[in-house]
Amino acid sequence: RDRFRLNICLRRPCLWGRQTAMRCALAAVLVLCVASAHGAFTPKTMRAVVATGRGYGESDYSKIKVVSDQAMPQPSRGQVLIRVAASSINPVDYKLYSSIAMSALTLFHPKVLGFDVAGIVEAVGEGCSRLKLGDEVWADLGKSSLTNPIQLGAWAEYAVADESQVGLKPAGLSFAEAASLPLVGLTDLQALRMAGAPWAGRQNLTVVVTSGAGGTGTPALQLAKAFGAARIVTSSSPKNFDLLRSLGATEVIDYHKGTIWDALAENSVDVVYDNYGAPGTADAAMKSLRPGGVFVFLPGKDGGNAKHPKAGVKEINYGFW
Repeated sequence: RDRFRLNICLRRPCLWGRQTAMRCALAAVLVLCVASAHGAFTPKTMRAVVATGRGYGESDYSKIKVVSDQAMPQPSRGQVLIRVAASSINPVDYKLYSSIAMSALTLFHPKVLGFDVAGIVEAVGEGCSRLKLGDEVWADLGKSSLTNPIQLGAWAEYAVADESQVGLKPAGLSFAEAASLPLVGLTDLQALRMAGAPWAGRQNLTVVVTSGAGGTGTPALQLAKAFGAARIVTSSSPKNFDLLRSLGATEVIDYHKGTIWDALAENSVDVVYDNYGAPGTADAAMKSLRPGGVFVFLPGKDGGNAKHPKAGVKEINYGFW
């Protein structure tokens, strides 16, 4: 049989604390050998990373297991079976694992984890017309339904997804690169649309992305530029300046020496996308935002709305945990 690696991409902001612990817990599955392509051989069981319950505390990964006898998922009507080549870890993965929702999801059986997936179509269910066996694809397994409240399933050798949520992998991306993008890319796309993107016809529009080099930062810079922003301001360590400028940032602030808000004039910003989500950021941004501007934030680090909002500035909380 042909054999290949299942890469688990550990991208920023997955660097410290709880996600570092999750890296260690998943080290055993950094290489998974799977069967040959095109449906020539599909086993009845597979290796997978599952949760058997809810984690408690920042370093409790006692409920995460690597199993070798997980039942193979079967595609229903309108679904495809993906032979997984790569997946990735997002902040929402550990937040979901440590939430009360995980208790419900694992009440009757272990839950295969993971949102992001890239791989090869192994089988197609009835009613599929767009994808075929052997297609190289990517997807975010984040759909919900009454029978399957939170989909997941990417941290395994095989995963099932609705054909409608699966796209052809760009030819210029490796499987590992493609697997690092779906959730963060969709998050950025939706957040910027909430802020009015695309901004066709608007002149000299200024967008701030608070954390440029993180998992959501690098796609957000490119999207802001593609959507028509003329001035894109972000922050990072100096080692990432050249990268972020190449992706569309017009100004990059060294956060070791000062804040973005120190460098911005009053009423000079149209959109702030706070993808870092630290407490106090909304209040710090208000002076720079123009009346009619938008502050959209991901509350991942306990960020929230401004305690002293500015008249005419719209605030949007885009987050689940």
